[in-house]
Order: sequence, then C-alpha cells, then structure tokens
Amino acid sequence: MITQANRADIKNLTQFKSERLFGATITRLLSQKQLPYVGFDHVKISKDSSLQPHIHEASESFIYILEGTAVVTLDGKNYLVGAGDTIYIPHGVSHGFSTPNEDVVLLSVQSPPIYPEDTAPDIKFGGN
Repeated sequence: MITQANRADIKNLTQFKSERLFGATITRLLSQKQLPYVGFDHVKISKDSSLQPHIHEASESFIYILEGTAVVTLDGKNYLVGAGDTIYIPHGVSHGFSTPNEDVVLLSVQSPPIYPEDTAPDIKFGGN
C-alpha cells in the first residue's frame, strides 16, 4: 500500500478483505470513511453458482463485467452478459446472476452502498 501525505491511497486488490455473501465473493474496495454515499465492490461469482433474484429498496447499482460471462435476470427476463458489458439497475428492480459456463468477475458501484459497514445490507430476496 502507498499512502501519500494528503491521505491518498494506492492498494492492490489482495490488500482488501473478501467475504462470501449470498453466493458471491465480495471485496469492498471503498470504505464509508472515504465516500459515505457510494459503495464500490469487486465481485466474483464462481461457475455453476448463482446470486438469487433480489431487490435493493434504496440502492441503485451500476455494474461493469470485467471477466467471464453470466446470465443476468432483470425483472424475470434473462440476458447473457460478458466482459465489457455494463448494467444499470435502478432501486426496486429485481435482478440476479447465474454462471452456468464460467466464473464472472464484475465491479459494482452503488448509491447508497448496498453493504454499508454500520447497518444491515439493503437486499431483499424474492423481489418481483
């Protein structure tokens, strides 16, 4: 890790703590102290896994697929996505992921954060 005098940081992905949540490995890249109203996560969903359809009541998300392919379900419709694709998900829209062919790695930006450090996650399974 490199920290500059004005408190700027440079970290490698391996320097962050990862956790298994809801069928995915999630690495929180942005702390609430840095930007309290934005979540930024590195997410890996392994082959033959799924992140079941769910909604976020308050959080909107923007997802960028870094590697692999997945089937994303948006309001009950399935779409094949792969590296280079982006997905915008407004709050309240049901969505989920499955990975029948290979791992998928993505970046997720949310506002407000889906997984805040000090309160319960904004996630409700079984949404529409």
